[in-house]
Formats: sequence, C-alpha cells, structure tokens
Amino acid sequence: MWLMIGGGAIGAGLFLMLREFLPWVEARRTGRVRRKGARAQIVTREAEPERFEALLQNRLKAAGSGALLILGGLGWLAWNALGLVASVSG
Repeated sequence: MWLMIGGGAIGAGLFLMLREFLPWVEARRTGRVRRKGARAQIVTREAEPERFEALLQNRLKAAGSGALLILGGLGWLAWNALGLVASVSG
C-alpha cells in the first residue's frame, strides 16, 4: 500500500506538469497563448510581446509544482523500496 502512494504522487505530478507544459510548448510553436479564466482571450506574440512572454513564464512556473510532486513521489517510492528490501533481507 505504501508503494502505491508514491505511484499515485508520480501520476498526479505528471498530470499537473503536462497540463501546464503542453500548452507552453504549443504557444512557443504557434505564437499564440490562451489565457486562463472564464473569458479566455488569445494573446499573440506579434501584438503583445511583453504580455505573451509573461504569460509563458507563468505557465512554466506553474508546471514546477507538478515536477516537485513527481520528485516527492520518486523519493517516497525509493525510500519505501529501500525499507522493504532492508526488512526482507534483515
């Protein structure tokens, strides 16, 4: 059961990271980013370059929480696997 917690954290981290990272990649490729919110607006690189870069930077920062969750899940999984090996061999 304890190992499944690490796997769940990795899966949740992947979801959170890709939810922000894939639109960032698409915006870099196309030059258009869609704002979040109830009235999502499209911001283009040509029309508003400063705002476009700020929105992309915010998306990249938001993907960091998913990456931290993945690292935490990997650490949890490694720690419990090590404990499992130590308890079986000892």
